[in-house]
Amino acid sequence: MNATEYKKYHESFMQNNHGSTAVHTCSCILFTVQCSIYIAIKSRFPFCCQYAYEYLVIILPMIIAHIILPESIYGLNLIIFFLLQINLIFYYPNVVKKFSQKNVFHNNRIALISCLRGLTYLITALCILAVDFQDFPRYLAKTERYGYSLMDTGVGLFVIVSGLVHKDLRQQGLKDIVKGNLKMICILIVLGVGRFVSVKQLDYQEHVTEYGVHWNFFFTIAVCKVLSTIVLYFSDQALLICVLSLVIHEFALYIGLQDWVFGDSPRNSLISANREGISSCLGYVSIYLFGVLIKNILLDRKVTKFETLIKLILGTAIMWTLTNFVDSIRPTSRTLANAGYCIYIDTIIVTMTMILYFVTVLVEGKDNQFQVPVILSHINTNGLSYFLICNLLTGAINLSIRTLLVPSIVTFVILNIYMIVTLAIMINLKILGLRI
Repeated sequence: MNATEYKKYHESFMQNNHGSTAVHTCSCILFTVQCSIYIAIKSRFPFCCQYAYEYLVIILPMIIAHIILPESIYGLNLIIFFLLQINLIFYYPNVVKKFSQKNVFHNNRIALISCLRGLTYLITALCILAVDFQDFPRYLAKTERYGYSLMDTGVGLFVIVSGLVHKDLRQQGLKDIVKGNLKMICILIVLGVGRFVSVKQLDYQEHVTEYGVHWNFFFTIAVCKVLSTIVLYFSDQALLICVLSLVIHEFALYIGLQDWVFGDSPRNSLISANREGISSCLGYVSIYLFGVLIKNILLDRKVTKFETLIKLILGTAIMWTLTNFVDSIRPTSRTLANAGYCIYIDTIIVTMTMILYFVTVLVEGKDNQFQVPVILSHINTNGLSYFLICNLLTGAINLSIRTLLVPSIVTFVILNIYMIVTLAIMINLKILGLRI
């Protein structure tokens, strides 16, 4: 087939996906989280050996789980869970004493936030290239309209981890924060425009029903950051604003916004041409605000660690109940960022936070701490740069070869080389002390 035929084939291959289930998608993420915990609680090697060790324990199993053994994700989770319990069993005798202490950590930093952000970038980096190969299961790719999928989840987690590191305008200098946010927003807008221009100029395959004709995820993040910063300046009630914005968004979808987004009306204006991306922004703002809420819970030093854990456990139970209830009424849609989708993303983050928080407190001691894997730490330092580099390399690979036509062994080799190259860049940026 020629270039035009292949482009149409690629675009059609990505269409009409209805995803998987909430539990299955969560299990895909949980596997890599557990692999990272295994590294975080083990002794460190010299740096050169540590990189190789982490690649073999985190990155390689992640590739295998999503490309070679996607149907065995539950079994893989059980295996790594068993290995974790062997290493954690020695810490359980002191569990009561550790959780009775105030919610304060070494150097006043909670390592799990860095771990969550690094994991989000890492899983997203693999998926944005892996999805272009035949061996990547279609039920893990982005859904067309409704459903759960790993890549749909990654989009929401990208937004919510931004909320986890939101700077409080009431506690820090307004001028410095506004200056920092303005810089980030300008970068996101430039990246968004750059992506749009490059896609059009290179005639790269695209899916208009994902965000619209001109819109892309960089613009969505920029809008989330602007709106969330504004509302949080006037009120620090993150939970109230989160719920309120979600209710307003869901009501708008119910009274006609959803029909307009999924309708066949012509894209004859800037707004109608980008209706998917624009209409979903308020839902993503709600997700961002939930990230701020989780951050506030983790940083509350007035309570004990046990009380913090109870909040996270109750939050996990409530959110999973809401996820199932809302999905039974109205199907989940990443395109709309409706209530089902937003609540599910919130469920994922509170679940992973609960697990990581429990392990963080459990292993804390004079001679031991929860240590963020070096690879994740480096990614976290230059997260946006890592995401941009992965996008550029993904585009280069897709322009160089017809990814959907390569055999399985070639897919496996390409994905490993891709991960090694992108991680090597991050490692060198960290060594050189550069933060872009």
